[in-house]
Amino acid sequence: MSTVTLAEMYARQGLHGRAREILQRLSSDGDSQAQRKLAEMGNGAGRQIELLTELLSRVQKRRGER
Repeated sequence: MSTVTLAEMYARQGLHGRAREILQRLSSDGDSQAQRKLAEMGNGAGRQIELLTELLSRVQKRRGER
């Protein structure tokens, strides 16, 4: 059985995707604590991907300038 506590343990271990899956399942069942925790986690790797994409673009521009 998946619980918010299990999701928190996964998150502490760096398994954010697994934690998010559990919280989404619990949230869809109406668990308000899971909904809060899911909101606290934010949109996942979205911002990191955005920053890395921007960094890659800058590196590619510099390589093109050589």
